[in-house]
Amino acid sequence: MKKALKIFLSLLLVAGSIYLVRQSAPRFTYKDQVAVLLYHHISDTDTSNVTITPALFRSQLTFLKKENYHFITLQQFKSFMAGGNVPDNAVLVTFDDGYESLYDQAYPVLKELQVPAVNFEITGTLADPRARKLHFLDERQLRTIATDRDANISCQCHSDSMHDKQNGKPLLTTNIVVDGKEETEEQYKKRVLNDALDCKKKLKKAGEEEVDSYAYPYGYYDARATSLLQSVGYKYGFTVLSEMTTRADDPMQISRITAGSPDITPQVLNRTIQRNVMDFNQDYNYVPLRDTLKDLGGTMTRNKDRTITFYLHGKPYQLDPESGTIETAGRQIPLKHPILLKSRKAYIHFKDLENVLGVQIAHNPLRNSFFERLTPAKTRNIETLTKS
Repeated sequence: MKKALKIFLSLLLVAGSIYLVRQSAPRFTYKDQVAVLLYHHISDTDTSNVTITPALFRSQLTFLKKENYHFITLQQFKSFMAGGNVPDNAVLVTFDDGYESLYDQAYPVLKELQVPAVNFEITGTLADPRARKLHFLDERQLRTIATDRDANISCQCHSDSMHDKQNGKPLLTTNIVVDGKEETEEQYKKRVLNDALDCKKKLKKAGEEEVDSYAYPYGYYDARATSLLQSVGYKYGFTVLSEMTTRADDPMQISRITAGSPDITPQVLNRTIQRNVMDFNQDYNYVPLRDTLKDLGGTMTRNKDRTITFYLHGKPYQLDPESGTIETAGRQIPLKHPILLKSRKAYIHFKDLENVLGVQIAHNPLRNSFFERLTPAKTRNIETLTKS
C-alpha cells in the first residue's frame, strides 16, 4: 500500500511539474508588431557571446516556424512601418557585419527553410575580406546573396569604415582627432556622409537594388548622426535595443532582439520574444498606482497627510489627490483626470501616469504586467553589451 502511494504521489508530482511548465510559458498571438532578431557569426569551431552553431541556428528557425511565427522580408517590414499589414507573429531576421559564415552556414539554411533575412554589411571589408582571423564576405559571395531573389536576403549598410573606435569612442558619433587636432563639425559631417554614400555605392554595385537601411556600428547613434544618414537616403536605423517594433516607433530607432548567442535555445528565444510582446487589445483607463510603479521598478508611500510620495529611477514625485497635481523637480504637473481612491488603493489614469513620468508604458500579456519602453531620449548614445 505504501509503495502504491509513493508511486501515485510521484506521478502526481510529475503531472504537476508538467502543468507548471506549460503554465509558465503560454503562447500568445501578437499583432501589429515585429520581432526583429539579431545575429552575427555562425560556426562549429569559433566561440564568442555572439557566435552560435549551425545546428542551433537551424533549430531556432525550425522551432519558431513550428510555433507559428511568420518570417517577413525587409520590404514587408518597411511596408509595415509605413502603415501596411504584416502577418501575426511577424519576425524579421538580421545579421550584422557580413561574416563569411553568413554565406557558408546561414545562407543555405535560410534558403532551405524559406526564411528571408537582412545582411548589414561592413563594406570596407570587401577590399581584403581575409585580412583578419575571422573572414568576411568577398565580392562574389556578397553578389550571390544580394542577387538571389529566391533567398530574399537584402544587403544593407553597417557602415563602410565606421565600424571602429578612437580612444574607446565610436567613429559614427565622435569628432575624431586627426594629426593631433579634433576635426571640425564640417569635417565630421563630410566624413560621415562620405562613408554612408560609399557603403550605399558598394552595395548597389553588388546588386542590391535599394539601400535605405543602416545598422549602427556597436549600437551607438545620436540625433546628429541619424540626421546625416537621413540626408543621404537612409530611412531605417537598426539598434541593439531589445524590444518589439511597432508602427509608432521612430524608423531610425528600430529595436532588435538578440538571438545569436550560444545560450539562447529555441525555447529561450521564444520566451524572450513573448516577454516583449505588447498588448494593444485593452484600453487602459485607470491603473493601480502602487502596482504599476512596482512593475516599472518604482515604489510608493502613502503619507499621514493623505498625500502620496513615489519614486521611479530615484526621482521623487509628490502627489496630492485632492488638488490633482503632482510635484517633481520643483514644478507642478496638473493631472487631466482625478485620482481615484478605492479600497485603500490609489488609481491614476494611464495617460496621466505616462505624461508625469515622461515614459511610454506597455503591457505584456505573458507576465501580466506593465513595463517601460525605451524612449528616444533614453536610447541615444547607447553601447551594446555585446559586440555588434
